Amino acid sequence: MSIQDQEVFLSNIHPFELLSPSQMSLCLEHMDIAYYPKDTVLISPNKIPNTFFIIIKGSVFEYNKENNLIMDYQSEDSFDSNSIIYGKCEHTFKVNEELICYEIDKKIFLNLIEKNQEFKNFYLTDLVNKIKTLKDKEYTSELSSFMIAKVEDTLIHDACIVDEDTKLIDAIDKSMKYKTSTIIVKSSAGEYGIITDSLLKVKVLLQGRDLTIPVKDIAIFPLLSVRKDDYLFDALTILVKRNIKRVGVINAKGEMIGILEQLDILSHFANHTYVIESKIKEAQNIEDLKSASKDFFDIITSLQAKGVKIQHISNLIGQLNTKVYQKLYELVLPESLQKDACLFVMGSEGRNEQIIKTDQDNGLIVRDGVDVEQYRPYMEKITQSLIYLGYPPCEGNIMVSNPFWSKSNKDFKEGIVKWISTADMKNYLDLAIFIDSFAVAGDKDLLIELKEFLYAKAQNDVFLAYFAKSTTAFETPTAISSFIGKNSLINIKKAAVFPIVQGIRSLALKEKIKETVTIKRIQILQEKNILEKSMADELIEAFEIASTLRLNNHISLINSAKEVSNDIDTNNLSKIERDLLKESFKIVNEFKDFISYKFKLNKIL
Repeated sequence: MSIQDQEVFLSNIHPFELLSPSQMSLCLEHMDIAYYPKDTVLISPNKIPNTFFIIIKGSVFEYNKENNLIMDYQSEDSFDSNSIIYGKCEHTFKVNEELICYEIDKKIFLNLIEKNQEFKNFYLTDLVNKIKTLKDKEYTSELSSFMIAKVEDTLIHDACIVDEDTKLIDAIDKSMKYKTSTIIVKSSAGEYGIITDSLLKVKVLLQGRDLTIPVKDIAIFPLLSVRKDDYLFDALTILVKRNIKRVGVINAKGEMIGILEQLDILSHFANHTYVIESKIKEAQNIEDLKSASKDFFDIITSLQAKGVKIQHISNLIGQLNTKVYQKLYELVLPESLQKDACLFVMGSEGRNEQIIKTDQDNGLIVRDGVDVEQYRPYMEKITQSLIYLGYPPCEGNIMVSNPFWSKSNKDFKEGIVKWISTADMKNYLDLAIFIDSFAVAGDKDLLIELKEFLYAKAQNDVFLAYFAKSTTAFETPTAISSFIGKNSLINIKKAAVFPIVQGIRSLALKEKIKETVTIKRIQILQEKNILEKSMADELIEAFEIASTLRLNNHISLINSAKEVSNDIDTNNLSKIERDLLKESFKIVNEFKDFISYKFKLNKIL
């Protein structure tokens, strides 16, 4: 291989592309090609190398102290820079397939770390930052400006601010000078409120009120606001969730500096989210809802292609899905029945993590003393309407049309007691789905009270251990190399997504955490010191990577007119995507060990 070929090879491996021309030349000058047969130990606690390895051909396995395989390395991979930097190693690295590799002299490698800060940062940062660096490199070419756009990056309108005792006519006069239809009212306590044109029509013109009244008499408090350094995408999510057209913009001191209009955000994003939200809101029948929801997939693919983080996509789509359920509830149920029941979603829908419509998981709680049977025909219509709208039926029949999931508060409580007291896998699965329930329509207090009952009943160590046990039910690969070739499929849900979801769900149940979103649960568990910050950060990264690869796979299959599946073909992944997946699997396996220890799974059958 020529010097030019070697340079091309190294330049394609992060972070070697960050080296200056002179540093690259130095590296190439002190780099040799080596061969090692199968089972050769390259690095171990008793064998610290004098060279840095980069694989050309073959593979190397990494084993921990218990001789368990925890990682595999293949072409273009390097491994264990720490042994060179710190002169020690806790694990063993052994050749699995005949190895041809580059070896860079230790002194030169350390010299490059000393001379190049970016190069140094990659090798001296923790696992989470390494993962973030790899993610940035993988998706930089896909990033659009709006993924990282802040509120301050778009048009912020000057705020017309008046004191609460200002006469309305004077406030209107000031707003005309500002050329705005929005008046911001500041109270004596420093709180901000708002007056809009529509508010003037309803509270002044239609009621025949005098224009000399103080603005505080009609202003709406508080005005929802965002910080100028918040992500613009988060501002859009607030607008969609709250059905509002503008938010205030505040600085770090909490002072109002301007107004962010819905139209300006939409012009920045241009993904038709507001159009869809408006269609849902104005829908008069199921056909109107069908028209509104048919564009969900286009929004998802647009945001995914532009590199928007998966948690932002799921949050936005979750808000839109909730609005569909709310509207459907209003359209189908007579108004007299709506207040005595609560429609809720469960599973991935309840966690706000079902981006592509894969199935329905929903139920209905009916207030005690109200006849449940009168709801049956309407629940059947809701199920069929959701199918018509593109929400596939649940294979396990976990839907409101099933009487098991549509019953009185009293019957649900009896079911919860049975779930907890009877050691049965189906009971644990039903309970796991219900724990993630989220109220979307009707009297939401019915679900809140029911979940409080659940949390109180579930505080039993033996039960919690059996509940948590399914975290380890599926194998998480330690070596992706075994899947490359004929057996290249990995079920990403079973290997990575489910273990994190179930493990975190078990911890959340034990700690009586009401939040349903997995990432938010992780953050709360860290705040409660149940998870160390390093583990929480790693789990969030691993969950986002696995979820992103899963979404990418779903979109690819749908675009190819194939059935949606969680099986990912690792042959189709890029080098960096495989690296990210390997690091994620390592985190998942360590988390499984943590759950086994935390719930003492070795003491149960």
